Amino acid sequence: MSIIALHSSQSHGGQWRALARQLPSEVSFQSPDLIGYGRAMPYASLGISTPHFRLQDELNALQAAEVFPAREPVTLLGHSYGGALALKWALEHPSQVAQIVVYEPVAFHVLDPKSTARREIEAVATAMESFSAAEACAHFVDYWNRPGYFAALPEVAQQLMISQQDKVSADFHALLDEPHALADYAALACPVTLVVGRQSPLSSRTVAAELSRVISHAKTVEVMAGHMGPLTDARTVNPVLLDALIAKSR
Repeated sequence: MSIIALHSSQSHGGQWRALARQLPSEVSFQSPDLIGYGRAMPYASLGISTPHFRLQDELNALQAAEVFPAREPVTLLGHSYGGALALKWALEHPSQVAQIVVYEPVAFHVLDPKSTARREIEAVATAMESFSAAEACAHFVDYWNRPGYFAALPEVAQQLMISQQDKVSADFHALLDEPHALADYAALACPVTLVVGRQSPLSSRTVAAELSRVISHAKTVEVMAGHMGPLTDARTVNPVLLDALIAKSR
């Protein structure tokens, strides 16, 4: 069994380290850094203006790095931005994907433009574009956690996040402007598990609800955590993810 784990914005592949240690030894596990994070290529090196960055550009980079499976279909694990990317991957390359396990995939493009959830997340994106990098970063981090969360982080962590804020803005454009529509996700034939935090913002909870509505065979599991649960509440979230990941191999 092979698993490819895709991280959230403002993170890196190392966010899955604790979960990986709990997997059976025979499981192959990859957690690549996505563009602009960790040791991946710098976002600026792409030469793509922020409003025009798309999830397909992220998939192209993974393909160039030979992350795509060479032989057997893989299980895709994703959190937030990485979850939306996992769903995109499965739509574009269904033969490569055996199973999808995602924690609150922020596929904002599936939200009704008139919905409260869509207006909420668009307001976050619009606010970030009017702020300095530091202010935008704080706004982003606090939205997904709680007010004051960013200010309480060590300065080293703050500076790293601020340096990555351009990619975060690009991620938002990719998530909001992805050409796939909600109905397209009904075509996913592989097993899908959607894990949702009960303490998460309306935007991400609504995305999960909409996906669950159109993917008739999707299994939805709620946990007592927020959107950043895989990082802030790993002891609660990881057992749920592990159960979904290895259930197919039992």
